[in-house]
Amino acid sequence: MTSLQPIETVQLGDRAFESIREAIVRTELPPGAPVKDRELADLLGLSRTPVREALHRLEAAGLLTPRGRGGWVVTPFSEQDVHELFELRRRLEPAGLDRLEEEPDDDAIERIATFFDGYQHPILPDRFDDYFGHDHSFHTFLVACSKNVRLQGFYTVIENHIVRGRHYLSSGVPLRVDDTLDEHTGIAEAVGQRDFELARQRLLAHLRTGEARMTEQLRQKLAGGG
Repeated sequence: MTSLQPIETVQLGDRAFESIREAIVRTELPPGAPVKDRELADLLGLSRTPVREALHRLEAAGLLTPRGRGGWVVTPFSEQDVHELFELRRRLEPAGLDRLEEEPDDDAIERIATFFDGYQHPILPDRFDDYFGHDHSFHTFLVACSKNVRLQGFYTVIENHIVRGRHYLSSGVPLRVDDTLDEHTGIAEAVGQRDFELARQRLLAHLRTGEARMTEQLRQKLAGGG
């Protein structure tokens, strides 16, 4: 039964995975940065075994790309990535609205309807981080309303890449933050009215606009040598 590992090793691998994943998603390890297991093991105060386990898991999640003998780089972030990620979001996120229409959940509908009640124009810079965290929670909750555990797990992988893109391109995001508030409240209002067809239309329009924004920001960053 060689596939069984000591519990301590598994826990260390999970801890290493979360620490490195967070550094990648927050772009403390930016796209294209080299990653070596020995250096990370020293930084985290761990042996190389749990670190290598974590790096292989991050490779499987698409956050790392293998390079050379035993090394990795943080996966670059390209326009193709933006298009593919938003296409997947357009396919997955409406599932929660579909389930709510088929099986209305009063508590979930009320939560969505009031999700952005604590925000108003203009959203000031000191609330940007709070707002974007709320934005993330809103979309995650929409997916959770599907009550499909496998779909939610797949969506978590996608969200890692979307949040990474936001951090990588953060210099351009705040310029249109108030526009995204209008889009979110429009979705929330439609759900509150139980007009799920309108909510789907607004959600898909929001995601198309988000894709265009992120593509524009990426082009500007690359043009500036970022």
